[in-house]
Amino acid sequence: MNIINGDFFTSILKIVEGKCKYQKLMLLYDDTVTNFEITNVYNSIKESCIFNKIDINRERENLNEIYNGYRCIIYFCSIDSFLSLDFDKSEFINIYFVRSNAILPYFLNQKNNVENANTDYLIMKNQVVDIELIFSLFFNKFYNYLKNVLFFQSHQFDEIFDIQILSQTKSLDLINLVDKEFEFVDIQILKGCNIEYKFLPIVDYLLITGFSLLVKGIKNQTLSLVDIYKSVKENYALVDKFYAMANNEMFANIINLNFHCVNNICEKCRNAILDRLTICDEFSVQNIKDILIKMKEYCKNNTGILSYLYLYDIFGI
Repeated sequence: MNIINGDFFTSILKIVEGKCKYQKLMLLYDDTVTNFEITNVYNSIKESCIFNKIDINRERENLNEIYNGYRCIIYFCSIDSFLSLDFDKSEFINIYFVRSNAILPYFLNQKNNVENANTDYLIMKNQVVDIELIFSLFFNKFYNYLKNVLFFQSHQFDEIFDIQILSQTKSLDLINLVDKEFEFVDIQILKGCNIEYKFLPIVDYLLITGFSLLVKGIKNQTLSLVDIYKSVKENYALVDKFYAMANNEMFANIINLNFHCVNNICEKCRNAILDRLTICDEFSVQNIKDILIKMKEYCKNNTGILSYLYLYDIFGI
């Protein structure tokens, strides 16, 4: 990722003239962008490219147009509109204009792994501090550790709990230090559940708390299964999935064998998230209830280890 601090309209002209001059360029925007700003983009680069534009929310049916020979895409929208875009961006020159403090999603590919492509540009007019990034790192550090433990892969855990002051430089350094196999599963949940990015700390706290209950419940043998037939009704694929999971003794055996380490790391991550929730905006009880309902449904249909949170009715506790 190429990081640019400066004026957006001047910066995109330099990129277009250097990387895709006289080629097709698409501007993706939403209702957070004014007609005046769109006109400024157009006037800045109209002599250097073949310009087109699509409103992400109002013209979503036209998004396949980007595969009609477009070389460059400019993302001029809110972070939530950006998260709603689900296509492989690797074949394009991507120009992201940061309109809030959120930057993490711009670094992730379609599989929610970090992809620092040299053909991508992140333009920031002001200093950006992505607070939500820290919560995501804390949770996903645990999630990726647990996933590696369960699948008998290397499961070294790197401590990151000494972060006290977050700056733009620190945010970017943390992203660049993430391994390419590291999965940001919470971002996938935001996409799949249509949850706003600002609620990411709550999503991460609910998830890490859910895994804490799951790990301790397995160790203490206090968990009970959700009523599978009642909850999935006549969806026989889900019935088969949960039946196989319920009879998979290996999952519980691995948790028990590694309980001390898994539980210790889970609690460290959970406490790190909890300690920093005070720096976030206040969330209502209704916000949390709505998110829980969406997450429970997501875990129900998930094919990975998140499904165990549904199987053992963790979000029903």
